[in-house]
Amino acid sequence: MLPLMEYTRRDLAQAVLDAHPAGKRGLNMFYGAFSDDMKKHQVEMRDGLLKAFGIDLDSNMAMKMMLKATIASNAAITGPMDDFGEVGLLIRKLEGSGVLDKVQEIHALNRMSAKAHLDIVEELLGLVDSTVESVTTEDLTALGVNVTPPKTDDYEMDY
Repeated sequence: MLPLMEYTRRDLAQAVLDAHPAGKRGLNMFYGAFSDDMKKHQVEMRDGLLKAFGIDLDSNMAMKMMLKATIASNAAITGPMDDFGEVGLLIRKLEGSGVLDKVQEIHALNRMSAKAHLDIVEELLGLVDSTVESVTTEDLTALGVNVTPPKTDDYEMDY
């Protein structure tokens, strides 16, 4: 039996951001099949949470457009070293050059940007007609949502 978990509107907002096809949170570049299954799980969680919260994004097209633009903007947040799996040799080459300090600065700014995007999505979802403040794992499982995410231990590493 799954532990009872409560999902807030902020959790819904994160699920909406995660489910974007270009969203990378929770994925693992070394486990392709895992990442595929995780993305499917993220979409299922988003859809289930929207339903459980009683939110119909099609009911307000202006809000849906703003939400879509915010989600796309969030997915576009990136940094110079985001697509590197192993950077050991590169790091040694860049040490002392000042490049790593700037990469860290960009990384910190990206975290701030991601938080601001999450805040916006949470606020936008709060403006849609829903009186539900939170839902539980029981609510989601009653809707047929599998709330258990995949685990990398169950997958082979891609080489």
